[in-house]
Amino acid sequence: MIWRLERFGRAWNDLAGSNPFGAILTDTNGGLRQWSVDEFFDTGARDAARFLAELERIAPGGRRGRLLDFGCGVGRVTRALADHFESVVGMDIAPAMIAQARRLNRAHTRCTFVVNRGARLRARRGTFDVIYSRLVLQHVPPRLVRAYIREFIRVLAPRGVLMFQLPELIAHDSEESFVTAPVLGNRVKQRLPRVLVRAYRHLKYWWIVDDSPEHMAMFGMPQDVVLRVTRDTGGRVLAVAPDQSHGPSPRGYEYWVSPSRV
Repeated sequence: MIWRLERFGRAWNDLAGSNPFGAILTDTNGGLRQWSVDEFFDTGARDAARFLAELERIAPGGRRGRLLDFGCGVGRVTRALADHFESVVGMDIAPAMIAQARRLNRAHTRCTFVVNRGARLRARRGTFDVIYSRLVLQHVPPRLVRAYIREFIRVLAPRGVLMFQLPELIAHDSEESFVTAPVLGNRVKQRLPRVLVRAYRHLKYWWIVDDSPEHMAMFGMPQDVVLRVTRDTGGRVLAVAPDQSHGPSPRGYEYWVSPSRV
């Protein structure tokens, strides 16, 4: 899992160096759009306003102390959310994204930006009153999504609120197709244990098959699995709402969660 995170971080580091705005907010065809700084951050202000309205509707009167923007990129939404909380932490796996976030948001003193390169979040239990994550987990393999959901709930305050967006399984998951394809070739190859074949193919996919910095892997998770993982890791589901911010298909959702602990 660690090597996957390192690989994932390097890919987003590359994107931060070439077109960070376009990588964070692609066009309708998935291409890397060219944004002006003002246009880009205006979209973040609109997304923050929509989120805050839903937060007040689903969990009215909650504490607005410390917020975590997980997968913050260059702080597109972070700076807008900082106007409504005592402090906001933007967290991302890519050091180059965080470096740009710090540069672009120097005037926004309530924002702090940190690199988090592991599956465990760099925060103590119960640190955040609100956690926000949109257009992030769809790029993360399901095994890591499960780890992050557990971590979100761990660092959420007892009466806190978490919102994360995630599509259903992406039908054309190229990695899964590559890994599960029939074993062809000589008999020795065909007799290898499938677990060995799958492990090798995962490595080959990430290191050889597609090394283009403009390729962003897309995954997803069925809704019933997300709900089960959330409950099994100590979360209480407050609401599930349709969300197509990732694109027209497949179906996607916002998941609103509080910790089961009080």
